[in-house]
Amino acid sequence: MKRALFGIVTLFALNLLFSCRKDESTNPNTTATDSFHVSVNNGYGSGTYKVGDTVHIFTSHYSESQLFDRWSGDIALLNAPDEWHTWLIMPNRNVELTGSVKVATQFTLQYEQMMGRDRLKPVYYFFPPGHKGLVYLQHGTNGSASSVVNGFEFQLLIRELVNDDFAVVITEAEEATTGVDANGDGKLRWAILPADTSANIDYANIRLITNAFYSRGLSNSSEPKYSLGMSDGGFFSTALSFMYNYKACVNYCSQGSPTVIASTTVPTQFCMARNDNNESVGQAGNATALSNSNSLNARGVCSKYVIKERSPIYTERFARQGNITTSQSVSIFDELKKNQFIDDKNYFIGFSDAFINAFQNAPSNFPNFNALSMTQKTTVLGEINLSVSDHHMYSDFNKMTLRFLNTQCQ
Repeated sequence: MKRALFGIVTLFALNLLFSCRKDESTNPNTTATDSFHVSVNNGYGSGTYKVGDTVHIFTSHYSESQLFDRWSGDIALLNAPDEWHTWLIMPNRNVELTGSVKVATQFTLQYEQMMGRDRLKPVYYFFPPGHKGLVYLQHGTNGSASSVVNGFEFQLLIRELVNDDFAVVITEAEEATTGVDANGDGKLRWAILPADTSANIDYANIRLITNAFYSRGLSNSSEPKYSLGMSDGGFFSTALSFMYNYKACVNYCSQGSPTVIASTTVPTQFCMARNDNNESVGQAGNATALSNSNSLNARGVCSKYVIKERSPIYTERFARQGNITTSQSVSIFDELKKNQFIDDKNYFIGFSDAFINAFQNAPSNFPNFNALSMTQKTTVLGEINLSVSDHHMYSDFNKMTLRFLNTQCQ
């Protein structure tokens, strides 16, 4: 009887021991978490993200007297640690990053009317002392020299170029100056044909303006020249650099002329937009640009291809250009979200055209946007297009463009 009682007591004690032991599978100290925190100092993008999420970070807004310098901290995770906007894939740990800016060299673009082949042309320019090359900047369809100079994304690039000791020259297509659609295509654009530096007025104007700078001693024929353009300006940029054998060409949101691509030996960088919705580019144009870049590399001509991805809108995004306050930006963000144009991860839904239509049909639904000036409204739409990665000049790869101009594929 004693043995039986001892067995029962022992069994009860063992059962009690195991029932009181902690279940390690539910212990919060040993459970694997699937989310970690990103801390962004002097910038935007802080938050908690799941492992494997794509996390976009943006520097704090900076003034005209500053340039973005670099990110510090966990920079090994960053896609581009020297760009003001970059991204990372969330690891299984917390991340901390700090954005920094530096003082920019101050300068003022000079403006004058310079004689082209047939008439005076508007020209903006700046030649830093001891500059290392001259970069021509070309506008897109229905643009102008002033649209480049006054475009915020172009302004950021111009500031980077001058601070890297490049001279910059901005003029415009002859059709933009005259307001006459000379070839009847329904647009005011640069002309790439005929392929003749005298018969083609746009090539001739560039040549004559350049020679005028030579005659003034601001530049000389031995200094390397570069061409950079947006959209139709990018299309023209590849042709211009080919005609005059420039050192390098950068083409934003354009696949370039197939005839030029087949013949050029000028190093060419394609900077495309993932969701380009322009009728002349779009997804087919992005694919063609990649194919053209690969084709150039295959025949020994240096080429790089980069594509800007869609990114979330942070609440202060619309204050970035300085003509909208932070509180206005937050109100506009909230208004867009309330009207279901921003999703739960803060990505804009669709394209800006849908928002424009909704606003025009019911402006009372968007009182904060409606209260803005036309210039401010244009700023909001531009920032939406940039976040969507639609057809728009962008500054997200400025440092990459500088590296390409400086070293090409070296």
